[in-house]
Amino acid sequence: MVKSSTPIWVLLFSFLFGFEKPRLLLITIIFVMVTGVVLTVEGETKFDTLGFTLVLTASVISGLRWSMTQLLLTSDKLNSSTPIETLYYLSPVMFITTFVLSLIYEKPFQQSQHFDTLTHIIESLGLMSIGGFLAFAMTLAELYLIKSTNTITLSVAGISKEIVIITLSVLIYGDVLTPKNLLGLFVSIVGIIAYNYYKLSKKQQTEKGQYQMIPLHSSSNRNLKD
Repeated sequence: MVKSSTPIWVLLFSFLFGFEKPRLLLITIIFVMVTGVVLTVEGETKFDTLGFTLVLTASVISGLRWSMTQLLLTSDKLNSSTPIETLYYLSPVMFITTFVLSLIYEKPFQQSQHFDTLTHIIESLGLMSIGGFLAFAMTLAELYLIKSTNTITLSVAGISKEIVIITLSVLIYGDVLTPKNLLGLFVSIVGIIAYNYYKLSKKQQTEKGQYQMIPLHSSSNRNLKD
């Protein structure tokens, strides 16, 4: 449930970095979606201070990471203006960090049943390659989405992904949702629809403003010529 607060941090950092102007309607929509996700995943929990702190820190850092990524993609002063270039510079750092932490805490090559025989090694490497390719494609799609829109849209897409995962878990694995979970699912969908309407209205207002500026510009040039 704490991890569901990530869109809130994304919204706050978007305000701090100047990507979005604080609007009451946008803040309300994000809070509605977060409330829906919390209700959807709510269940029996045992509070742990360390776990709470780690998950909350991860949520805050996730919001900061995507905002800095958008800054990297949209800044004219930086060279990494395309998602491919950004991924080219970020991937080595992410790989080394993940690999070192995996060696320290998970110890995958020490007495692991996934690497004890040649068959298991080939199978493990094959699964890792498939997972790596899918992760690469997902990250690239996320960067292109940030480049075309913003981090808030990415967080909304993440909520949509959670809804799809929950729906598939019910259809495939037979997971049972309580009335409160179903209410949360409905609230999340309403929030997503409201955000799409908000973005569409904002886009129409922008296009209308640009359309109205054209005659004024042309008129001023004609007066200067006269």
